[in-house]
Order: sequence, then structure tokens, then C-alpha cells
Amino acid sequence: MEAHPTVPLASPTPKTAEQKQSDQIAYRDLVIFEERLRSNMTRLLQRKKKFEALLCFLLCCLTYFFYAVFVDPSKLFVCHLINTVALLASAGSLVFFYRSGMYSEKILFASQFVPHCNRALQSFNLQFSPRSRPGEVGFYSKIPKQFQDGFEAYRKHYYARKRARQAKSKQS
Repeated sequence: MEAHPTVPLASPTPKTAEQKQSDQIAYRDLVIFEERLRSNMTRLLQRKKKFEALLCFLLCCLTYFFYAVFVDPSKLFVCHLINTVALLASAGSLVFFYRSGMYSEKILFASQFVPHCNRALQSFNLQFSPRSRPGEVGFYSKIPKQFQDGFEAYRKHYYARKRARQAKSKQS
């Protein structure tokens, strides 16, 4: 039997220019992917806030008009009729809000975005929005530390260039 030589893991092999270039391309793609995930998360959370406000408004209207119709009805027929119609309209809107799937599509989906992303990214040994750094892509321990450090350095350099471009465009 022939013994197979083992390569120590502590001494990384030097990278060729082609490997460095492919790493730079991977870093750039990861940063762009991270920005896209972050912008999608921000957009979904803003949309979630709008629809939560709409839901809260509908519930407040429903409560007020229920009170105005059943607890303290108006003595004027026209006011009572308007309150009754408004109660039916707000109840109908609330039913429509839930039955059309708007609640699950606009509110629940935004709440499940990060766990959904993490399930999809798990096969790539990536994690979106770790607790220590919200809105950033993190790596599982299976990714080599050298690649992780290179990505962190590239990310810092990328955002420094981006801030410089934004400052330059504001001055112009």
C-alpha cells in the first residue's frame, strides 16, 4: 500500500492571478446580491407597515361604527343610516382584506422574508441577516476563512467607493 501525502490545512496555497480575479468577481456578485436582498427586505417592510396601518384603520373604523350603530345609535335617521352603511363598508373591506389574500401576501410574507431567504441560502452555506449584522450576508463555518476575510475586505472597499461616488455626485 502506498501512503498518500497529506496537505496541512494551516498553510494555504498561494493564489494565481486567475483565482484572485475569480474571487473578485464572486465578491462583487455577493455584494450585489446582498444589496438586492437588503433592498427587497426594506421594500417589503415598508409595504408591511402601510398595510398594517390600513388594517389598523379598518379595525378602528369597524369599532367606532359598531359603537355608533349598536351601543349609542343616533336619534337622527340619516346619521344612523350613514353609520350603518359605514359599518357595513368597513366590515366588507375587512373581509375583503383577509379573503383576497392581501393579509397573507402583504403582511405575513414580509415577516417570513428573512427565514425564507435563509432556507434558500442554506445550501450555499450562506445566511442573510445574522443577528450581529442585520441586512448582511454571513457565511457558515464551512466556507474557508480566507474567502470570508477577502469578502469582508472587498465589501468595505466597495462601500467606501460607493460613499465617495455619492459624495462626489452631491458636490457636483
